[in-house]
Amino acid sequence: MTAPARRSDGPSRARSVSGLVLLVAIIVAACGAAFDSASPPASGTGPATTSDPGAAPRPTRWPGGVVEAVMNLGKADVQIEAAGADLGAAAASEDLEAMWGAADGLVTLLTRLIPEVDRIKDYPETAPAAKALALAFPEMLAGASELRDGIRSGDAERIVSGSQRLATGLESYRQARRLLGPLVDEAILMQRILVK
Repeated sequence: MTAPARRSDGPSRARSVSGLVLLVAIIVAACGAAFDSASPPASGTGPATTSDPGAAPRPTRWPGGVVEAVMNLGKADVQIEAAGADLGAAAASEDLEAMWGAADGLVTLLTRLIPEVDRIKDYPETAPAAKALALAFPEMLAGASELRDGIRSGDAERIVSGSQRLATGLESYRQARRLLGPLVDEAILMQRILVK
């Protein structure tokens, strides 16, 4: 890990501190909005079952790659939430090194997830979630990258700008989570069907 740059000059330090205060507000608000109680988590416990097997129609089997991609996206939701919490905590304590680490981890995670979105974009049942995630993830990635690079270079303006862009991406992700959550439950069911 490349340690963040440190600046000793007074005006730059003042800008950095004021940037961090704004950053705290942005990240806390964005993370709270993205993972509030109105947004169901994207990793459910599976669909409700009934004792009468004939009571509900059996779902159409999804392609195996779609099931796998949805499961990967659902599992990553927990990691995204944790990264947001880490960023918020690091910003609150004005710990630039921890902020850099959380932003860098988020960049790595999002870079890995974007290809998973491509795997579900052409299947009709998952296409709406893929479209929503395709809006959220690149914005989150750009924001986290700018935040990380701003910390590394000691550029308070880039830190704030990256945080704002990350917040915009997290707001889009909040909407995408609403679509993704039920799909994860379906994917759990599909995994059971595929194993049989």
